[in-house]
Amino acid sequence: MHLASTRATRPRPGFRGFVILPLLLLPLVGPGSARAKTWPASEWVAIQEALDSAAYGDTVLVAPGTYDRLVLRSGVTLMAEKGPEDTILRNGRFWVVKAEGVDSLAVLEGFTLDGIKASEGVAYLEESSLTIRHCVIKNGWSGVRALYSKPRIENCTIRDCQNGIYLYESEGLVLENDIQLCLTAVNIVSSRSRILRNTITRNSYGIQVSDHSQPAIGGSIASANRVWNNAAVAVKNTAYITRNAVRTMQPMTLEVPFNFWGTDCPDSSMFQGPVEFAPWVDESGTRSLRKCGAPAGGN
Repeated sequence: MHLASTRATRPRPGFRGFVILPLLLLPLVGPGSARAKTWPASEWVAIQEALDSAAYGDTVLVAPGTYDRLVLRSGVTLMAEKGPEDTILRNGRFWVVKAEGVDSLAVLEGFTLDGIKASEGVAYLEESSLTIRHCVIKNGWSGVRALYSKPRIENCTIRDCQNGIYLYESEGLVLENDIQLCLTAVNIVSSRSRILRNTITRNSYGIQVSDHSQPAIGGSIASANRVWNNAAVAVKNTAYITRNAVRTMQPMTLEVPFNFWGTDCPDSSMFQGPVEFAPWVDESGTRSLRKCGAPAGGN
């Protein structure tokens, strides 16, 4: 593996003189190449060295292959050169990628993240604002586990997890993801996240909301989620009211208007706990309904 660099920095202690500013991971080139140096290390070490040494705003582009877990950094984009079909990060202990204290200019894009059915959080975020996009995330206790964070999770496929996305004391945006075959697709605990334009199907629970959460789920025809064919219920709500920043023990009615629930005529059996699901969006995604067969503005 080779690392292309556009500028030089001081060698890292113990690295025996190699220039360290890895901006681009490239396939191996022949001896004597003037544009890249050969790192005497495994591919995984090379990628982690690139992340550790990149300057703020740099992009580390990863060649196709299967790699071990990685720690992300603020202001650095980690991007797969060929996309998730060819570029895999996998690990069966604790996490596959970790972001702690990472800012909103950190990006993870285009990987398959495989927790091998053992990772606590395939993507583990704590006090971070990481963007995760165009990834396939699978086989973990939680596909994305975000604690005290403000992530942006968009255009990802998440499957075969206990929790597709687990949000604890978090905010952020969950946008246009496909979440399937999980125990709970989106588990929102004391969080204020926005859940928009996702497809949530073939899970046991679609969305669970608990503790002192105030999420925005759908809210307009343009931002409607498609939550359907989930074995237990579409939405389970056990949250409590927060009033003037004071957390009470009074049950909260969760309002989830303008979503598609798998039918043009949903009923309360699809929901658990106090949930107000009307008006909803029809199957075509172009009309809102308040009664079966009647537009939201009709009688």
